Amino acid sequence: MAANGREKVYLTFHRSFVREGIRYTDAHTGEERTFNAVRLPPGTLVDGRDMGGWEFSPLFVNPSRLKGEDWRDVPLVAGHEVWLHRDVLDADGNPIPDTNGRNEQETVKVLPVKIKDAMAEARAAWAREHASARTLSERAHEARSATDALATAQGRDGLPERQGTCQ
Repeated sequence: MAANGREKVYLTFHRSFVREGIRYTDAHTGEERTFNAVRLPPGTLVDGRDMGGWEFSPLFVNPSRLKGEDWRDVPLVAGHEVWLHRDVLDADGNPIPDTNGRNEQETVKVLPVKIKDAMAEARAAWAREHASARTLSERAHEARSATDALATAQGRDGLPERQGTCQ
């Protein structure tokens, strides 16, 4: 629980899915302000629907404390719905303008915990899909064998002798 009594849900995104500090001019005050935008990664299934590419604008985006500098943590209030939106596209993939000349938007409201669960499942599915059937030692053995074959083919020109042997 947070100090103010609201439970938080933290979503972690690679920085390529996050745009921070986007500048705009407030139409009413003329003041220059900024906002953040986050796009959900492909394969994020929420209630059976792929929400990859849908965006939302969180108030805060922080550098990730656990994953390193290329990752961003987005804190959200657990009980407040996130408004995901995307442009409505025609058959050719072009945005459809609305009556005001802006792009027509489609909006879906989702609880943050559903997004978090969907992203965890999408990452697990990606990891399963890209998992290698070979162990690390097998891959290392193949790399050493390839290096030895290359060195033999080149006559070990200037290559130092290796200390270990390939088992």
